[in-house]
Amino acid sequence: MKQYRLKRVVALITVVEGQFATFELPRGLDYESLTLRLSGSVVVSTGGTAVRAEAPCQLVPRVEISSNGQLTHYSAPLWHSVFTGHENAPNANRAKSPAVPPTAASAAAYAVEATGVINFNTPDGERPKDSNLATVGFTLFTLRLTFGQSASMFTGSAVSTFTGTVEVSTSELVEEVNADGSRTMPVLLKKVTTQEVAAASDTDSHEILLPSGNLFRSVLLRAEASTGEPTLTLLNKMRLESNNDVRVNLSAKALRYENAKTHGWLTDGYYLLDVARSGNFARLSELWDLSNQAQPKVISDLDGSSGQKVQAVVTEYIKLGK
Repeated sequence: MKQYRLKRVVALITVVEGQFATFELPRGLDYESLTLRLSGSVVVSTGGTAVRAEAPCQLVPRVEISSNGQLTHYSAPLWHSVFTGHENAPNANRAKSPAVPPTAASAAAYAVEATGVINFNTPDGERPKDSNLATVGFTLFTLRLTFGQSASMFTGSAVSTFTGTVEVSTSELVEEVNADGSRTMPVLLKKVTTQEVAAASDTDSHEILLPSGNLFRSVLLRAEASTGEPTLTLLNKMRLESNNDVRVNLSAKALRYENAKTHGWLTDGYYLLDVARSGNFARLSELWDLSNQAQPKVISDLDGSSGQKVQAVVTEYIKLGK
């Protein structure tokens, strides 16, 4: 069956600090991905102490994509789509950083930029389009951006204002219809969700309960210090399990080296527990079927203290009917 791609800019959304914006995305085609490009100028009138890691992603603490007002396809902070290209094809160029932070925290004007890609398809899969998002029949297809404060890009007591936009662009696949009226349809629906759990004290049994009932691919953990920065000193060891079915049981350092081998180096403080990736490719036939399993969870050994936390971004798939 013939197919071709449509790549286009569909929106330019003005950032208003402390507010949110919604936009109805075009419907009717199969979405491969959505790209968000945050750009603009931050003017610091009272200097802070330092520029935070992941800046300027603090300006968008939540990105949500939903359909028909009820099904959430994606919900995560902007940093997830900007700094975690772990699903990229093995030959993807990771040499250039996807973010341009302020160059200092002193009083001045700084150009900033961050580009994140939200994949509905599975770029490292053997058949990436198996999980394209078919939007034909949707009555609503909504992008919601929650905006933070520009001062959160800095440590200390900075005072600042931001002027800029988020450019929204799509990559959509057009599947031409066969002579009998049929066309190729996705067989999986991808779903990405986020939760946050406090890590306020030392323990060897810190639990994060994960979604159950679907096909599990991965959970990305971001360890956060009390300063709000990602840290390498919080997590010591992680175990991914469902009752006696243990899929990952590694020290934090071993897991980061495993991540580097299969996905490339992740940002400090990020840890990826991925059950489908083998070498350069993900085998969706090896997704963890949790439809008849006990509650899945991540159990961690960690050195916690007041104000520390762990964020967990889960990627799962829902099998679609014929």
